[in-house]
Amino acid sequence: MLVSLGLYAFIANVIQKIREPFAGFAPGAPHDLVRWIFVALALAGLGLVRVIQRPILANAAIPLPNRLTAAAIVGFALCEAIAVYGFVLFLLAGRTSDYYLFAAIALVGFALYFPRRESWEEQARALTRDAAGSGIRPPGT
Repeated sequence: MLVSLGLYAFIANVIQKIREPFAGFAPGAPHDLVRWIFVALALAGLGLVRVIQRPILANAAIPLPNRLTAAAIVGFALCEAIAVYGFVLFLLAGRTSDYYLFAAIALVGFALYFPRRESWEEQARALTRDAAGSGIRPPGT
């Protein structure tokens, strides 16, 4: 995921150098409106990560390690989408600062939702307690 953020930055810089001065591929578009829409989508995406991860983690039909992995991948994908918003905005408006701002927000998301062993162990204990309390048994037991 980090490599892709670097790749987007590299591509943005190459486009800027090749097409200097680069004013974006849609210079007449309402960039400020699009920028605010993307900011709203980025903030909503950061907030939705936990909301979307909950049902994945609660699905007792899937083995726990697979649930934890799937939840982490979904979180990272939502954070990666934020960087893509910035890259699209760069392509439209031609400002690399737009990309870097959204990439920084994506990095914050990566840091917030990076799977930590302690967190996974706590989630596993909580899910096991919840399953035991509701009479749900893991498959194969």
